[in-house]
Amino acid sequence: MKIQLFCTACCMLAVSSFAKATQPAESRNAPHIASRIAGLKPQQLSSVLVMQHNRLLHESYYNGAGADDLHDIRSASKSLTGLMFGRAIADGYFQSEQDKVLPLFSNTRLLSPAPEKTGMTFFDLLSMTNPLECDDMNELSEGQEEKMYLTKDWVSFFLNLPVRANPPWETPIAQQPYGRDFAYCTAGISVTAAAIEIASGKKLADYTKEALFQPLGITQSQWLFNAMGITQGGGGVRIKPKDLLKIGQLVLNQGNWQGKQLIPKDWIDKSLQSYSEAMPEMNASYGLTWWRFPFQINGKTVDSFAAAGNGGNYLFIVPKLNATAVVTATAYNTPYMHQQTQAIFAKAILPALMQQDQAN
Repeated sequence: MKIQLFCTACCMLAVSSFAKATQPAESRNAPHIASRIAGLKPQQLSSVLVMQHNRLLHESYYNGAGADDLHDIRSASKSLTGLMFGRAIADGYFQSEQDKVLPLFSNTRLLSPAPEKTGMTFFDLLSMTNPLECDDMNELSEGQEEKMYLTKDWVSFFLNLPVRANPPWETPIAQQPYGRDFAYCTAGISVTAAAIEIASGKKLADYTKEALFQPLGITQSQWLFNAMGITQGGGGVRIKPKDLLKIGQLVLNQGNWQGKQLIPKDWIDKSLQSYSEAMPEMNASYGLTWWRFPFQINGKTVDSFAAAGNGGNYLFIVPKLNATAVVTATAYNTPYMHQQTQAIFAKAILPALMQQDQAN
C-alpha cells in the first residue's frame, strides 16, 4: 500500500520483533486463527481480536502488550471523529454534512479568499475530497500534516492553504470514478474536530466520552490536543483493543447499542458509501472517514470497511459475515505496516470468518 495513514504526532519507532502470543483465547469451534497469524511471522504486533455473530472468536496479545493497555491507533481516530460528526447532526449542532465550513470560523482571517473555500462543506473534509492543496502522502504538499504540527493555529493553517489544481497529465476530476479526487488530508479532519467543538461548546474528547464512550462502557481513553487546546480529531487516540472492537460492533449494528441509537443509522449508511477512488491498486475507495477494501477469498469478493492508521492499526467491519476485527501494532512508519495487517486480515482472519459462517 502506498498510503502512510500518517498522524505521526508523538511517533515512536518500536524495535521489538515477533513474540509468542500471550493471553490467547479462541472459541472451541473457531478455526486456528492464532496459528495462521504465527505463520505470517508478523513484527511489532500488539493484538488481534475477532468477533462474529456477537461472539468473541479470537483474542491474542503480543510483544508484552496486554488487554488493559491503551494503544495509540493513530489515524484510525479519524473514524471516531466521523462518527461524532454524525452524532452532532443528530444533536442539532449541524444541519447536515453539507453545511459550509467557513461560517463557523468567521474569526479566522483568510489571506487568500477563493470561491472554492466559500463553497467548501464538511462532506468535502470528511470524504478527503476537499478543494485545498492538502495531501499527507506528498511531502511537497503545503498541507502535509507534519507541516501543520509545526504551527499553533491548525484552523488558520488549513483554511489559508491554496486551492489545489488537477495536474494536466492526470485524469480530469469529472472523469474520475465517483467524480471526486481523493487526497488524504489530516488537517481537514482536525478542522472538523474544531468545528464540532465550536458548534457544541464541548471538547470533542468530552463530547465523545459523554455521547459514545460511556454508553459503550469505555472507561479509559487518551486524546491529543494542539497548542490552542483543540482536540486532535485526526489521530493519536489511545484506547484498549477490546474497546475499539466495541466501536466496530456499534457500526456493524448501524449505530445501535443495546437498544440505544448512539449514532444515526442513516449516518452509518452514508459513512460506508464510496465517494472517491482512494487506492486504485487495491480497488479501495473512501467514504466519510472510512475505507472500503474488497478482498478476494476463495474466489469470492468480500467487502470490508476499515478505520486505519499508521503502524498497521485497523478496525475492520464485515457486514456480509456479521463480523468485526481489530489489529493493533506499533510498526509506526515502517514500509511493511499496512501490508502486514492486511495480510493478517486476508490470510488469517477472513478465511476463518468464512469457515465459521458456512458452519453456522
